[in-house]
Amino acid sequence: MEILEVKSTEYNDIIQKPYHVFNSGAFALLNSKKCEEVIFLLFRENKYRIGMIGGVKDNCFLSPFSAPFGGLSYLSEDIKLQYIEESIRLLKTWGIKKKFDAINITLPPIIYNSSFISKQINCLWRENFNISEIDLNYSFDLDLFNDNYQEIIWYNARKNLKIAFDGHFSFIECITGAEKEMAYDIILKNRESRGFPLRMTWSQVNETTQLIKADFFILYNQDKVPVASAIVFHVTQTIVQVVYWGDLPGYSANRPMNFLSFKVFEYYKTAGKKIVDIGPSTENSVPNYGLAEFKESLACTIDPKLKFSINLT
Repeated sequence: MEILEVKSTEYNDIIQKPYHVFNSGAFALLNSKKCEEVIFLLFRENKYRIGMIGGVKDNCFLSPFSAPFGGLSYLSEDIKLQYIEESIRLLKTWGIKKKFDAINITLPPIIYNSSFISKQINCLWRENFNISEIDLNYSFDLDLFNDNYQEIIWYNARKNLKIAFDGHFSFIECITGAEKEMAYDIILKNRESRGFPLRMTWSQVNETTQLIKADFFILYNQDKVPVASAIVFHVTQTIVQVVYWGDLPGYSANRPMNFLSFKVFEYYKTAGKKIVDIGPSTENSVPNYGLAEFKESLACTIDPKLKFSINLT
């Protein structure tokens, strides 16, 4: 097997349908200013087998360099274990020749492709990559959203949802650009009030949604005041990811987030999706206990999101 550095156009011709949107060449180019260099790699034995995109920062090769997760991409879903293993071995040798200090790879949670991600975990471990971070990722299996949903959520979540139902909220999908920006501004105010700055500006979110299909929602209270919102990306054909959601300070007594989560699950159940990924409740492995408890109370499944690292010097 050989490893090839190629131009983005060639990479896109070969890896036309990565199994998640963050591994697409177009997404990497959109975010290219967030690293010093974007590198497109193809692994070939007789024919192309695997691809990988990474960015260079501080003399380290990172996949992803500006996304929730990255890792390898396959051309065929039945990719053999030995091809993944040899690709990672070649990646290490290539990184040493490039005189990088380290290689860091953050894999998706297992929900995105259990077989392929499990193979990557095994190969990375056997090729002496260390697990440098273990984040806890929360997702909701929409098969569980049925007439019995309120029976499987925690007691406090059930109580809060009843309060929310009595609050006469309206759940609206945003259509206009102004509505979508309003949804972003609600989340921005939520994060500012808690001291957690947003990583993406409105301009960056808007630009990204020209590439990635996204949905915006606003929750209005009975006085027609917008009090909560959500921004959701379509990451695969069957999985959507809540990139941001939150409520305005001063309105939590009526439990808008419990109503918002319920309506988001309902919306994507009706749309025929399989999973709503609502993201990690940890930062660099350190948990936000309140956030973790809220997501767990909604009957979410918890999966590890692993970051692998290897020093090359």
